[in-house]
Amino acid sequence: MGKKTPIFLVLALVIIGAIGVLLILNRDVLVEKITEKPIDDERQAWMQRTRELENIILQMQEAKEAKPLFPSERFSQAFGPTSPLVRGASPKSMECRQLEESLRTFCSYLDATEILRSQKTYHDSWALLSEILATVERTLPPVSGEAYRPSIIIENSFYFFRLLRKEKINIARDVLRYEADLAEPLIGILYYWLFVGRQCDELPSSESTLKMMYNYAAFFLNTLGGHSYLYRRDSKIRALTSYYANLVIHEANLRGLNEVGLDLRFFLPLTFNEIQSRNDLLYTEEYLETLSDLQLHYFR
Repeated sequence: MGKKTPIFLVLALVIIGAIGVLLILNRDVLVEKITEKPIDDERQAWMQRTRELENIILQMQEAKEAKPLFPSERFSQAFGPTSPLVRGASPKSMECRQLEESLRTFCSYLDATEILRSQKTYHDSWALLSEILATVERTLPPVSGEAYRPSIIIENSFYFFRLLRKEKINIARDVLRYEADLAEPLIGILYYWLFVGRQCDELPSSESTLKMMYNYAAFFLNTLGGHSYLYRRDSKIRALTSYYANLVIHEANLRGLNEVGLDLRFFLPLTFNEIQSRNDLLYTEEYLETLSDLQLHYFR
């Protein structure tokens, strides 16, 4: 009898070991069975809470008054009640005389603001704009050679300050600061008005005007000095400047005036991504459609 005892112990240990192995192998199944109900209850609670939040959001959206996409009253005040901008049109769709009329009306509006009334020298915005345009046309920025002459980087970094001087620079800065909500249509108006050469009976723009626009587009896109100016401005101004600079380079390509040889295949995707990531532009769809067409043109 005493000799049989070890056999029973061995059998018992084998059985216990087998049960232990089975438990280890089926641990996940057992844990899942044990915790299945609490997890299911928690999942149901979260689903119920999600449905409640969705209902709250829907109620808030229904109760919220819809705001018009285009601030027509503001545009009417700044660009005139007859401007197509008031009806939701973009500068691209406007005729030359509509562009000039809207620009002149904006200058008259600006004359009545504190920006011009506080100036000692300049009180006529249209005359000031004409003077600035004549100055930037007369002296063009260097758009190449920064790699060989570091002094050009310094020249370009202070280019506009040396060219226009402090008072004009301050006026331009104040306009961008205090009339920021008008910057997008205003930049568009200036671009398309310049593009037609500022003379509504002469289409397309003269070669000299396009060369001037090309130099400044290359300055902003392809020089460290131009980049430094853009990165000191609001990101919206930077995105819009890059967009219209791309359009200018494209037009220069079509007319064989891309003297520096800028490759839009580098700049287009960057500008597209920058505009696509924004939610504060009025004409986003137009910009992205135009940039998409240009990318198809250059990447085909």
